[in-house]
Amino acid sequence: MLFIFFYFQLYRYLNFHTLKTYQSTIQQWTVHHYKLAVVLYLFIFIVLIACTIPCATLLTLIGGFLFGGIAVIYAVLGTALGGTVLFLAVRSAIGSHLKTRTNGWIKQFEQGFQQNAFNYLLMLRLMPIFPCWISNISAGALNVPLKTFMSATVIGIFPATFIYAMAGRGLDKLLITEQTPNLNLVFTPSIFFPLCGLAILSIFPVFYKRVKKQDQDR
Repeated sequence: MLFIFFYFQLYRYLNFHTLKTYQSTIQQWTVHHYKLAVVLYLFIFIVLIACTIPCATLLTLIGGFLFGGIAVIYAVLGTALGGTVLFLAVRSAIGSHLKTRTNGWIKQFEQGFQQNAFNYLLMLRLMPIFPCWISNISAGALNVPLKTFMSATVIGIFPATFIYAMAGRGLDKLLITEQTPNLNLVFTPSIFFPLCGLAILSIFPVFYKRVKKQDQDR
């Protein structure tokens, strides 16, 4: 799928110019075929995320543009399901190999990560500097439980997804004025630092348990 995407240069159509060109057509089709539009949107979202194509921000903006505030749920669902497909693929291909290792630093690292997997994944999801595919592949390679992966993913991606979906609601005004939406919206100080603060808070329990354990061992 990834080979097809780049071989046929389909990425050329995944941009705001294409959206502006067919804006009225896409909006009308969405209104008249809403359920089908949602299914198609989720399918595209899941496939592209599973193929590690960096498109979550763009698709979330488009979702807000087409579906309004409910796009937050659609985008979270698409990101989570697409990430899960990649996560399971990596876990079956690489994770099974790691399970056969009974010693060594890899095994120790795997066990350490699994003990606090939710906190680590939540931190990776909340920090805007880490692409989604890094979290998906890392969790799969380290045999993180599926339930833990899903819960950390949904919670972690929600803040940024909400921001971009809401920004997408005003996308039609930008397209009319020939302006380009800010894809790096989460890196503005007023958004970036609060997200980093949440990421730090999510990993804080891990360090607290380590410090407490060290005090008990003394």
